[in-house]
Amino acid sequence: MSILRRLFVFPFILLLLTLGCAEKSEEQGEEKPHVRGIITDYEEERGQVLIENKEDGGVDSGPIWVSLSKDAELIIEEEIVSVSLDETLVGRSAEVWINGVIAQSYPPQTKAVKMVIH
Repeated sequence: MSILRRLFVFPFILLLLTLGCAEKSEEQGEEKPHVRGIITDYEEERGQVLIENKEDGGVDSGPIWVSLSKDAELIIEEEIVSVSLDETLVGRSAEVWINGVIAQSYPPQTKAVKMVIH
C-alpha cells in the first residue's frame, strides 16, 4: 500500500472511531435498568426486596434480592424519597440500576444505586 493511500485511509478511520465513541457516550446517559420486574417479597432484617427480574421482551431471568447502597437514589411515583425499603412495596413494579456487583448466591443479591418504583 502506498504512502498516499495510507494517509487517506488514516483520517477516515479516526473519523469512524470518533463517531462510534460519541454514540456510545450518548447511550450511557440513557442506560437501561439492570433489573426490572415486580417486587414479590421484603426481608426486614437486611432491608432487601425480592424482584422477579424480567428481561426485555418479558422473559423471566429469575429472582434477585436488592438492597439500597449508601448513596442510592430511591424514586417512588416520580418523587425522590428519603425513606427505606419496606413491605408496602410488595406487588409494585421496580426498575433498578446497580453498581455492577452481584453476589453469587441463590437468589443472587445486589445493591441498587438507583431504584424507581411505579
